Amino acid sequence: MRDSRRRPTRLFLRVAFYLLVMMVVFVLRGQQVQPGIGFRLSNESDTVTTIRLVGRELAPNVVTRMVANYEREYPKLHVLVGDGGSVRALEAIANRQAGVGLLYRPPTAAEQKLIKDAVGDTVVYYPIALGGIAAVANAALPADSIALEDLRGMLRNEPAAGIDRLYAPDPNQGLWGAFLEGLGYEEGSVETAKVTFLKDEREVLQAVAADPASVGIASTMTLPDTLSALGLRTMRVHPDTGSVAFEPGYEQIGYGEYPLYHYLYAACLSSGSI
Repeated sequence: MRDSRRRPTRLFLRVAFYLLVMMVVFVLRGQQVQPGIGFRLSNESDTVTTIRLVGRELAPNVVTRMVANYEREYPKLHVLVGDGGSVRALEAIANRQAGVGLLYRPPTAAEQKLIKDAVGDTVVYYPIALGGIAAVANAALPADSIALEDLRGMLRNEPAAGIDRLYAPDPNQGLWGAFLEGLGYEEGSVETAKVTFLKDEREVLQAVAADPASVGIASTMTLPDTLSALGLRTMRVHPDTGSVAFEPGYEQIGYGEYPLYHYLYAACLSSGSI
């Protein structure tokens, strides 16, 4: 079972920025550029380099700030940003419709094989940011915290105090797998009678807002600043050791105090050509 070891703090925008700069250079192998206005690499002349990135819905605020950093520091780079989750990002990379995709999880062996069979290449990926997996509750729910063991119990179809249902985004998005890993389970090994899967995290929040006896999971990278206005709040989570429950705050996630977390990965074809 995953422990609450210290994780690298500040594995956020600055690291994401420099790692994706490396990936852009990687992707540019084989990419044609056009004269014009935009991005300048240190060894480049007056050319525009356009790169498409898919996966904005996994970390909308991170992507917005990252692209803004690029535009400020590298005015010759033009980034086209597309929506979608992990599966759509992998499909776009495999179909050479995107140079970089964002993922909540590494590609599976089956996905790598499909991509290899389709285009003769595999996907490389790098962790670029760290987020928490928040337990989001209706403001009317009496409990303000939940233990990891209570969440495990729901996946064994056991009752949890005042909580009848768990809402989660489509497993293809990737957050569900990270959530199960944080609980020490593998996908396909749990009972999901108490779990309702929805299209995305926006629908998860809507469902919890309409259901006081429920909890939903969502990445802290996608949570709006207006949770309270939606009648929602995050719950503190009790790790398996110790008696203190922690909020999914920036430092609590980074220092490993908050027990449920996931990485955001940037991925591209290993050949780098789009």
